[in-house]
Amino acid sequence: MLSQLLFHLTGLPLFDGRLFRAGAAALLSALLIFWFMPGFTRFLRKIGATSDFDSQAKTSVPIMGGALIVPIIAVVTLAFSHFNSSVASLLIIMLAFFAVGTLDDLAKIINKRKVLAGKITRQDYQEKADGISARLRLFLYFLFSLLVAVFAYKFIPGMSGHLTVPFIKHEIWHPYLPNWAFIILICLVITSTANGANFTDGIDSLVSVPIITTALFFGFVAYISGNVVLAKYFLIPHLPGVDELFPFAAAIAGSLGAYLWFNAPPASIYLGDSGSIALGGAIGMAFVLIHAELFLPIVGFIFVAEALSVFLQISYFKLTRRLRADKQGQRLFLRAPIHHHFQIMLKDQYPNKQELNSKIAWRFHLVSLFTLLLGLLIFFKIR
Repeated sequence: MLSQLLFHLTGLPLFDGRLFRAGAAALLSALLIFWFMPGFTRFLRKIGATSDFDSQAKTSVPIMGGALIVPIIAVVTLAFSHFNSSVASLLIIMLAFFAVGTLDDLAKIINKRKVLAGKITRQDYQEKADGISARLRLFLYFLFSLLVAVFAYKFIPGMSGHLTVPFIKHEIWHPYLPNWAFIILICLVITSTANGANFTDGIDSLVSVPIITTALFFGFVAYISGNVVLAKYFLIPHLPGVDELFPFAAAIAGSLGAYLWFNAPPASIYLGDSGSIALGGAIGMAFVLIHAELFLPIVGFIFVAEALSVFLQISYFKLTRRLRADKQGQRLFLRAPIHHHFQIMLKDQYPNKQELNSKIAWRFHLVSLFTLLLGLLIFFKIR
């Protein structure tokens, strides 16, 4: 909207160019985070918006950084994107999942206060299950995903059940899913990505880089897919209007790049469920819109590994408890999600906790960068 206004007022094609609008979105979102985050962090500390039990408010780390980041991304996207059904579906998913994540964060804060007031025991307060119930979260995920999936299937041009398969040219194999199956796939992609991002948000800065790299992937692919000349050159389907996701991806990258300034170890604020769930759901929807659903396990490998480790841990424990004579379940990992497994495994090698967490986070970041390059290489060249 802002870019369109500037274009009409000045007549300069610069303000209507997608590259300029994406760059402006990245820059503005980063500047807004740098400007507002310090005051927002102080405000959250003042109201006790933390999930830990630190009695000193000055050292407690707030958990609701997403409550600032997500609205900024939404506003910047509206300012620099030409609003269409693709942009609308992304914003709806992001804001709906933002509401779920915010509700979960608030429940955590309330439960912490109940522990401090003696209304519930500290044993009842679990780090990842202290908000709203997992069943309620999953129900809301699927409900919002289903509504947006039906909307996207009906109103977005080019949206169909055709899938782009890694390593295989479009002309050779372009499998098709019927309406009901494709809508279910959309729901699964969005829900699993939101869950994976939520599980990844467990160490300072850990979730930020995977979100940035997946955003860069769908932004780059969206820019090329939306341009008929570039799409033809790279031998990929032309998807009209999907290039307007490029400023959205740039806004995510810019805002989280600035957020890393505050979240780098030791963190002064955490993304929280309000941010990780919202951005994870938006990324899942974006991969659907660019017809790259099957590339998400490659580019978003960290999200998949985190979510899969939790699923395998729970399944293996329940299975062994059922099969063993003593009814004692066994664990596949030392702890799940998998970054906690590495924390325990490497604690003797790195006795300093901050050093240990930084080592794990940076190795995960490097994996995210490698999978981004691998995903781009496979999508555009290895077919």
